Amino acid sequence: MGRGLYGGTRCIVDKDTLLKIHRYVLSNIDVVAPYHEIHYATIRRKKPRATLREIQNIHNQSFDVWFRSYVQNLGRATESDVLVELMALADGPIPHAKRYNPCIVGGCRYRVKSKDIDKKTQCSGVVVNADTMSFASAKDLNPHTGTVSYYGVLKDILEIQYSKDTRFFMFECDWVDNEKGLKQDEFKFTLVNFNHLMYTKNLPTNEPFVLASQAQQVWYIHDLSEANWNVVVTMARRDNYDVYSTIEAEPHSRLQLDDNNPTRNEDVCWVREGVEGCLLTRQ
Repeated sequence: MGRGLYGGTRCIVDKDTLLKIHRYVLSNIDVVAPYHEIHYATIRRKKPRATLREIQNIHNQSFDVWFRSYVQNLGRATESDVLVELMALADGPIPHAKRYNPCIVGGCRYRVKSKDIDKKTQCSGVVVNADTMSFASAKDLNPHTGTVSYYGVLKDILEIQYSKDTRFFMFECDWVDNEKGLKQDEFKFTLVNFNHLMYTKNLPTNEPFVLASQAQQVWYIHDLSEANWNVVVTMARRDNYDVYSTIEAEPHSRLQLDDNNPTRNEDVCWVREGVEGCLLTRQ
């Protein structure tokens, strides 16, 4: 989903960045979802004593390699349109990509932060609601799952290509650290602080990219009462399906005309009633 504007510019994505994008794509598209469970089961059989946290880490680091091998073996046994897509995904994206600024996704215009500073309208704020599994500590055996909102600003917009028919728009963002840079005030407004960011170190496990289709647009308004903090304002998607759903029919005042009973001036009393009159005498 998405449409780049102004043609875009061609670029080469480095190997490390391409791997991060590839792993994220495989973890977040429906057609691949059933194979994650197969991989989890494979890890459990090979490592029956592994904790859930260890299994999760092994899965995150090895699923892309396992998936490619699995799909290749699957391809020898059957052929289908779905398999063609799976094989394209398993092979990974090509390094040749397109960089856009701005782009349109879900009826909203997005622009990278570096080009957003001097503009009257803000188009670089994003939020992604993700289902995550979190551990309280390294020894925690009972992780908590739930939906977590991540707030960020756009750094880059890339169109990544797997095959002629398989492409994805990716947003690279600076993401706020939810532990240090996120809070709610007494009025339940969400505030973020971009002095506290995730991924301050360049590690293979970093996930700065998201699918553009997952993002929602937000504005950040500086909080005058607290330095470095910004109030989050959520934007509604501006697309055809959203425009008409928000318009409510309003009653119209209608002028009632009765053409069967025309009024003539001579039938109208032009004297004001209910007040005392005054007598005028001709001089």
